[in-house]
Formats: sequence, structure tokens, C-alpha cells
Amino acid sequence: MFYSAAHSPLSPASVTPEGFGPIRAMVMAKCRLCGAETGSSWSVKDAKSAETLEMFMCGSCALVQQANLPTDEELRIYYSHNYREDYKSTHKPKPKYVYRAGRAALDRLVRIRKAGVPQGETLLDIGAGGGEFVYMAHKGGFVSQGVEPHQGYSEFARDEYGVKIETCQISDIEHPGFGIVTMFHVLEHLAHPEQVMAKVHRLLKEGGHFVLEVPNITQNDASPHNIYFKAHLFYYSRPSLIAAASAYFEPIYVEDTGNLFIVFKRKSNPLPSVLLPSAADVKHVARRLEEKGWGEYLFEGGGLTKIFTRIPKSFREGKVKQMEPKQILDQLHQQPDV
Repeated sequence: MFYSAAHSPLSPASVTPEGFGPIRAMVMAKCRLCGAETGSSWSVKDAKSAETLEMFMCGSCALVQQANLPTDEELRIYYSHNYREDYKSTHKPKPKYVYRAGRAALDRLVRIRKAGVPQGETLLDIGAGGGEFVYMAHKGGFVSQGVEPHQGYSEFARDEYGVKIETCQISDIEHPGFGIVTMFHVLEHLAHPEQVMAKVHRLLKEGGHFVLEVPNITQNDASPHNIYFKAHLFYYSRPSLIAAASAYFEPIYVEDTGNLFIVFKRKSNPLPSVLLPSAADVKHVARRLEEKGWGEYLFEGGGLTKIFTRIPKSFREGKVKQMEPKQILDQLHQQPDV
């Protein structure tokens, strides 16, 4: 059972970092990843709706999570019908989103190659959105396909790019044997991280790679008003994401400035349980949560200069307004710096 900060059976001191609600040193809850029952809690505002969200950080694995998670059925309905409309205000990607997704796909493919993942492998992109990464991965030499729960976005991918995108949930995927599984800004939306890891392990062939990118709760370049969302059930850091995957995967490449990007290699023999991060790592994550605020964001995270980077970005995105989606991606593939 979760006890809110106001009703915690313990009476710890609290601290109030800039931009956040009070953090309680000890509360009782049950971590969805490792099962530990102690940690800290605080209240935040959803960046979209301003509704209150109760957060909990596990004191054993450092995973930050919503205290009150939706049911699996509620999540299934939401992601198949409402999520894209809520966050993109459209049932299919606009040209500027296609452009952004195409540039992100090129960047991710560069990182995958830096990690030593061979080209030509079969690749499955889970949560494929409009299909931009699947298309760009195909152009980059991979045998790629994807799955996407949203009906409108998956239809868009098939119609516009001719890629193989199935409209389904991760639990519906049955065909194993992939060389690479990718998941970009998806894991934080899934309510059972351990089950996800086990599923991906089964989907990959021996020696296969799992490529994950998630928002990084310890990063300093995110505005304090743009961190927490009701659709994000979990908030990962380097220690907690490596712990989440540890029973099934070994990290071989990590980037944790900005978003958290990790390439994992499949373990031949899964472990019976996750490997917990060190106490020092857990304390570091807790300290980073206390440090986050407007001062850090503006002066250390580049917040003051973001307006200047947005001007050329808006100019580039304006140039693709009248272009067809496939035309945008083909141009990016030929001229990645466009």
C-alpha cells in the first residue's frame, strides 16, 4: 500500500528543492521494479494538465515512479486511441514532427554504429510512432520493421513509407530472432519494466542488442516545468535503467548527458533477479533531485541560451511545411545537416 507524504507512518525531515514539492526521507511503498518498500515521496504537477502526481523514489534501486499507476487495460486504451492526440494534438505526424523524428533517427543510428552493432541485422523498433526510424534504419542498411499501438500513426507509417509496422502492443509480438530491438522514449510509459526486459530477451537472438533511450531524471537541461507527465509512469537514471535491465542484459555503450541512451547486449543466461545499484549511486540520484531547479536549468543546463537555438530550428522546420513525409526523410538521408 502506498502512503502519501502527508500520511506516512514515519515522520522524517523534509527538504524542498526549487520547483518541486517536499521530499520525505522515508515513506512506505512497493517499488514496481525491485519490490523494496522504502524510499522518498513528493508531489508534482503534470506539465500538460497541471494535475497533481504523487511520485516515489525507491531507496534500493533509485527508480523514480508514479505512486498510483493506471491499470493495464486503462493504459492499453489510452495508448491505442488518445496518447498521440494528447501530446501531439494530431492523429498523424505533422511535417515538423517528421523532420524532428528523421533527424533523431539519424543521430540514433550514429550512436548504434559507435556501439559496434553490425549493419544488416534484423531490427525491431517497439513504439515505432510514425515509422521514421524504421524507414531511416532501412535506408541505413538494416532489415527493419516495427510495432506501434496507435492506429493512426501506424497506418501513417505503412501508407507514407511502405514500411512494415504492425498495430499492436509489445505483449502481442510473437516472432523472435531479431538481431536488434530498439525502444526510444517508450519504456517510461510501460507499467511492468521487468516484464518488458524478459519479453525483449525472448525476442532477441543469441548475442543480440537492445537499444534504449529514455528521459534522464538527473539531466540538468530540462525545464523544471517540463519534467513530469502523467503518461510517464517511470523516470529513469543511469543506475536505475542499468538495474532494470541487469537480469537480462549487459550495458556496452552509455551516453547520459541529456537523454539517457544505452546499448545493451543480451545475456545468454538470465539472472534470477535484478542487480541493485550501489548505495552511493542511489544517494547521487537523490541528491540530483534536490539540486534540480530553475537556477541549475538556466545557468548550467543551457536554459538561457535555448531561445537562440530555437530560432534556426524553427527556420529549418518551416522549410519542410509543404513537403511530403517521405520526401523529408529522403532529403535528410542524403543531406543529414539540412
